[in-house]
Amino acid sequence: MKLRTHYVFSLGVISLVLVFLSNNFFTNFFVAAYSSILGNSLIDKVGHREMLTGRGYIPVRTPLTHTYPRSVLWGLLPTIPLAFLIHYIYGYYALVEVLVSGIIVGPTHMFLDMFTEAGVYVKKNGKWRRFALAHYKYDNPAVNGLAIFAGFILLLIAYYLTYPYYF
Repeated sequence: MKLRTHYVFSLGVISLVLVFLSNNFFTNFFVAAYSSILGNSLIDKVGHREMLTGRGYIPVRTPLTHTYPRSVLWGLLPTIPLAFLIHYIYGYYALVEVLVSGIIVGPTHMFLDMFTEAGVYVKKNGKWRRFALAHYKYDNPAVNGLAIFAGFILLLIAYYLTYPYYF
């Protein structure tokens, strides 16, 4: 999936989960956006390398970041500075939200990557094997559009769940 697809889908999922931790949609949205953008960018920057083939250089995923357990750690890493900032501004109030958003961003990235040709890595018999639920190209406009739409719908649901809090 394209990186912007990861951003929007993760933003929707994280915002929806954070609504159940606090009713402050705008703080949750900020935390979710920060985690989504930095977490997904880090996972893709660190977890892709270029490999020379007969057709030129192609990006290849590595098991360094594209496994479910490791994606949680890579998703948490960029939220550490935000956790200190939020703790300084709000105290312990929003600290849980920051940590939960960091935990969620990696698995949502892996979930979307399971629908691409390259899939994600799972360990089977001591070796890394790729696993994919579907084999769509990463730049398939219909699949990317569907994931972006799903993220947007989840974001709207998160907003409307906090709507009575604001009015």
